[in-house]
Amino acid sequence: MSSLVKAFKIPELRKKLLFTFLMLTILYVLTLVPAPGMNVPAFSALVRGWGDVGVLMGIISGKAVYNASIVSLSVYPYLFGMIVVQIITAAVPSLRNLSFQNEAVQKRITKYTRLAAIAAGFIFSILLVTGSRSALITTINPWISGILAVIGFTIGSGVVSWMCELITSKGVGNGFSVILFAAVCRNIPSVFKMVFTKTNDKLGLVWAIVFTVLLAVIGAAALIFCAYVQTAERRIKLLFNKRSFGMKQYMGQNTQVPIKITQAGILPIIYTMLLITTPALIIAFYAPNSENAIVKSFVNFTTSPSYLILFAIGIVFFANVFALMQFNPTELSNELRNNNGYIPGVKPGKPTTEFLTKMFANMNMAGTVFLVLMCFLPMLIALIPALRSFWCAGMGVVILTSTITEMLTLLDNGIKEYEDKKKQAKPTKSSKAFR
Repeated sequence: MSSLVKAFKIPELRKKLLFTFLMLTILYVLTLVPAPGMNVPAFSALVRGWGDVGVLMGIISGKAVYNASIVSLSVYPYLFGMIVVQIITAAVPSLRNLSFQNEAVQKRITKYTRLAAIAAGFIFSILLVTGSRSALITTINPWISGILAVIGFTIGSGVVSWMCELITSKGVGNGFSVILFAAVCRNIPSVFKMVFTKTNDKLGLVWAIVFTVLLAVIGAAALIFCAYVQTAERRIKLLFNKRSFGMKQYMGQNTQVPIKITQAGILPIIYTMLLITTPALIIAFYAPNSENAIVKSFVNFTTSPSYLILFAIGIVFFANVFALMQFNPTELSNELRNNNGYIPGVKPGKPTTEFLTKMFANMNMAGTVFLVLMCFLPMLIALIPALRSFWCAGMGVVILTSTITEMLTLLDNGIKEYEDKKKQAKPTKSSKAFR
């Protein structure tokens, strides 16, 4: 909270915070704007019949999908487009190497991501409208209402993708994670309302208050624990030997390299959820009320053991992939050797690489286990019929804490940079005396 207060006193940071808030406010207004050609009550009834897929889309979209809003697809197409572009970038070695060096190539990749997001939004809009054609308005030709709905959903997904880029470049935090954060926050009051109402109907007012307060305490404890783990890190001390240039000797600069437990952040959860639930989403569009056992296992995926296993495998895979993108033990070892540096108590060269690799593997394993348990345990608890709606609680907590810690880190860095500039601009006593 102190960082937020300090940030509002700094013009540049205040501008970024207000811009982020403005974008989220506009997005909230758009969640109330229905897509043309859609019958809102009929579409809302269809979505509520999608089972777990409908719940997931309601969370991601910040309840926009229940209003048949033009932004019902939310960040789904943007994330899908981002995955496609990243896969292509990783598959082409020359493009992958240039993306880390050439700013023009990075801008081009951003442009391709935007185009891929628009294409994904168009495809998902067609699937959504054709799958829910029974919810189209009947006062005009069905083809016209369908085309209008597709255009509306596509424009909405494009606007959300544009907002993601704007928040990333001009606001505070990563665009899609900030939007997901706002969407999760919008669903929190309805969760407490649901718990209170159901408990009140079955057990009475006193127990309803007790269970609601207990849920708030458990939620706060989970947020604190998750924030503690996500900010936990181990700092590796690096020492550099003296260097001689001509007749002069220069002291080596000592520094520290922090290695976080959760190197990959929320990306493993987002990517796993996106890839695994996409088939379920498409099936829900076209066969939401099917009695087929396979279709039911897709629509209500949290009751399927295969889904839970695939979800755990996906988190482990993506956690390792993104962690290696953030920290490469071999590269750090080579840089230390080239700059005459070393880790205290560890021999340079191969022993340093082995030490860093082992420590990184242990830290990443702890972070991966944490992510799997945070998402997996609520899903297991949700197998109890009375607690079915809590299957996504773990993912929500991780998204909330990860976004909050990321934004606070950016604000702290901005405050420190502003204070450093202020100190440099302030004249010293010697300069005053000279004047």
